Amino acid sequence: MSKNNIDIEKTLELEKARQLLESRVQGGMKSYLVSLELPDDDPVEIQESLVELGALVRTLGDECVGVTVQKKAKPVPATYIGLGKAEEIKNTCDSLKFDYVIFDQELSPTQVRNLENLIVKPILDRTGVILQIFRKNARSKEARTQVEIAHLEYIAPRLSNAWITWERQRGGGGSGGRLKGAGETQIEIDRRRMKDKIASLRKDLEKIQKERETQRKNRADEWNVVLVGYTNAGKTTLMNFLTESHLSAKDSLFETLDSSIRRIRGVNNMNILVTDTVGFIRNLPHGLVASFRSTLEETSKADLLLHIVDITHKSYKEHIKVTDEVLAQVGASDVPRIIVFNKIDKILGEPRLPKILARGYPRSICLSSYKEEDIKRFREMIVNFLAQNMVEEVFHVAYGDSKMLSLIYSHARVLESNWTQDEGIFKVRMSKSIYHRYFAPVKAEEEQEWQIKSN
Repeated sequence: MSKNNIDIEKTLELEKARQLLESRVQGGMKSYLVSLELPDDDPVEIQESLVELGALVRTLGDECVGVTVQKKAKPVPATYIGLGKAEEIKNTCDSLKFDYVIFDQELSPTQVRNLENLIVKPILDRTGVILQIFRKNARSKEARTQVEIAHLEYIAPRLSNAWITWERQRGGGGSGGRLKGAGETQIEIDRRRMKDKIASLRKDLEKIQKERETQRKNRADEWNVVLVGYTNAGKTTLMNFLTESHLSAKDSLFETLDSSIRRIRGVNNMNILVTDTVGFIRNLPHGLVASFRSTLEETSKADLLLHIVDITHKSYKEHIKVTDEVLAQVGASDVPRIIVFNKIDKILGEPRLPKILARGYPRSICLSSYKEEDIKRFREMIVNFLAQNMVEEVFHVAYGDSKMLSLIYSHARVLESNWTQDEGIFKVRMSKSIYHRYFAPVKAEEEQEWQIKSN
């Protein structure tokens, strides 16, 4: 068999493996993990990230059969890792029989193609794995639409050239090895179709977002509390006990992708809605943050954020940092929050830990979702916080006062709005800290002008 025919068979076999990995509906495949350690990297963080990547693989239902870390001064532009390491991984496949390789860092489309040609196995990066999990777990129309947009934007620049190889086999070709026939036309067609599909999905998402905004306005007179935190911190389990619900809560990463809203029962004179949200993770793909922005922006409209932290995890401080960073990306940095150190019942022999955490995080609580007295105490804390730390005010806004309108819609929750012939009247709710930072000076000016008019 000629070298050309061998290359064709190898390319088509690789394309078949890619399609199998992309279209499968269940797990059972074997993976091999790869990471690159640069001079400024912390080896402990590299290992923790690989452990987390292994957990992502298990969430897909797959098995991790091996791990390798290469130390280099800088990434290789064409292949990210060195050619020798790539050859070593290829040889390792003969003994471990893995189906695909996962890199813990994000790879460029060119790096993926080059590595696949060297290793002759499908290559995924961290983003690709997370996208597969999201596609598996998305249930609502909104979540599926958001995930599909992120997925198409991810794979568009990674389209395979396998059918170019097939065209060569048929005898097509061009000068300099550059194909000018059906293959090149096909990739243009595929990319245009993806672009059109993304545009169509974005229109669908806009309609869903308008429905969400209408629903939010209908709930304007109710208090809005949102659960946030690292994936698998126990948000959904805690929400079930807090609201007496029965949402699916499994011990796996990204089990919750769809926002669920439930009401706290038995709260006198207060209508409190609790929203569960998608969990966060280190190096969360930018495309997913962008696609899920409409969902994540629920956090910026909240009266209170409950930041759930798995206190049993040794990297809980890093998890807090990651969550804070994502909240900042979606404009929720100023929303009042309570840090909830969950799973405290699993920490044995540390009776002073709650007091230590309280000193480091003054607005926090330690609890176990499974202890009734803890849930009761937590529910009371939420009610008291909302009652004591929120204010409702009425503002009169002149036509053309875009600065004031921007302040209201950026930092407050609009309960009622009404435009008269002379002005807009807004009844809003916000935290006391937000009020004193942005609105107290404006309110003082309003009262001063009213007194002048009265005199």
